[in-house]
Amino acid sequence: MQRRSHKKSRGGCLQCKRRHVKCDEQHPACRLCVVSGHACSFSTQPLSISARTKGHVNGQSTMSSDEGTPSEASNTMQSVTPPIPQTSRPTLYIYSRATDQPTEALHSVLNNAVNLEHMELLLHFTQAEDLFSLGGDRAAHREYLTTDQVLDISIRNPYLLHQILAFSARHLASIQPSKAAAHMHQAMTLQTRAVSLFNASNTPITRETCVPVLLFATILGHHVLADTLCRRDATNLDAFLVLFVQCLDTLRGVYAIFLEAKPFWQESVLAQILSLSSSLTSRAPVGNRCQRVKEFVEASLGLSSNDKEACQVAIGYLQVGFDALLAEQEEEGNRYQMLFLWCILVPKEFITLLSVKSTEALMVLGHYAILLGYGGRIWQVENAGEYILGLLRTGLDESSEWDWTC
Repeated sequence: MQRRSHKKSRGGCLQCKRRHVKCDEQHPACRLCVVSGHACSFSTQPLSISARTKGHVNGQSTMSSDEGTPSEASNTMQSVTPPIPQTSRPTLYIYSRATDQPTEALHSVLNNAVNLEHMELLLHFTQAEDLFSLGGDRAAHREYLTTDQVLDISIRNPYLLHQILAFSARHLASIQPSKAAAHMHQAMTLQTRAVSLFNASNTPITRETCVPVLLFATILGHHVLADTLCRRDATNLDAFLVLFVQCLDTLRGVYAIFLEAKPFWQESVLAQILSLSSSLTSRAPVGNRCQRVKEFVEASLGLSSNDKEACQVAIGYLQVGFDALLAEQEEEGNRYQMLFLWCILVPKEFITLLSVKSTEALMVLGHYAILLGYGGRIWQVENAGEYILGLLRTGLDESSEWDWTC
């Protein structure tokens, strides 16, 4: 009997190709793999938050080569560059871990069902005071945007609701070690669904949509950084850099969304909250905690002038972070924000230098690790500073000449 002909699926998952069946190419897992219980290879690939515009190119960043230069990045989040046109918004990637097999929770999330576990997560989101400990004073933020308002917005925007649930589960995984595996699985599957819904919504940023989009991007950014800083499965510097560069790429995409939404959020309920962050990022560096690495970069013979400038921008933000941490009169809401904001603000040239293990960029990373050391009591950080410094000590010969003390 002749085999029935069918149109080949050239973009199908590896499991369907091995089984010689047509893949429907659904993400985050194709339907055949979900139904048959196979671990779809799509779940190990980066999930893209699309440019959500007609001009976006699948899987590729459409950011113009001019956007995000070091000199632009050295300004505040409110006054960096004109908004990026919708046709040039970059693709934002979320790198997720694969699941061994589909579970009832995964089926539930993929089918957009809400259950009692989700209600528990929603309740935790409303009560956990330290959930956004890297994002400023949550109590002060409620003066401008209440929890009830956030929940009302999320109910009308399912991608935001799922990301809220995901981040709540991620927090529970940290504070309830005995249930960490279950909560981590919840967090991953809910985030997968959130990203899929965000892509499918294809909503342009307008005065009406900017608040849910920016809330989604902010919570997603905190989630991605927490996942990266809390992971301990990288046994060497190379493996960690792959994860950290992926994190920085994602957060840079979050930053691009903020730039594009600037004309709208300045007149929204988020204006005061974002102004609190910009009051920190707009400061000039004062102290000398980073003076040695600054001189080391400037004296480098292996970096171009653009690369040096990118490193110096990253160093400048680090010094602002040290200034805030060490100042006796600093407001508590500002003290630890740079641990998150630094990852958003570093220039793309600096990220590239990290990806190729530039010695100068790694020295700057070491100072970020020292900055993290001051936030050891924060759930997203814990001992991430010492962990990164340990990888640098073993993976970088020059590190022996430096005082890597948190």
